[in-house]
Amino acid sequence: MLSSKYKIRCASIILLAAGYGWAGGHYIPVESSIVAYLFQFIVIALLIVMGTHFLNNQGNETGKSNWSTKGLTIFSILSLLINIVNIIHGVYNPNSNSFGSHNSLADLVPIIIIITGTVLWLLTFAKKKALK
Repeated sequence: MLSSKYKIRCASIILLAAGYGWAGGHYIPVESSIVAYLFQFIVIALLIVMGTHFLNNQGNETGKSNWSTKGLTIFSILSLLINIVNIIHGVYNPNSNSFGSHNSLADLVPIIIIITGTVLWLLTFAKKKALK
């Protein structure tokens, strides 16, 4: 039987993938350079590789199989920090045609999905005994 911690982490991976997919479609304008698309592809590819490895091992964190857990933890921490900065940037960003979030509902939905995924992932470390 799968543990609650594993199920929460699976939900976290799904939320992160949905959030970054949504953000990629929303934040990258059509006239953007190939670099913007490449960056988004790398972020999603990292998430897919680490998430697939984690899911295939069913949360087994022993030996060499835990690189995906460590990678997803680092990914979650960076995602949380970047998206908090993105919200703060939106507060002080008066130009609606500029880069980044403007804290409109359309901007905040993918950010909230990503933050929810990162917080869920990180909570599985804070509540080890409660989630067994």
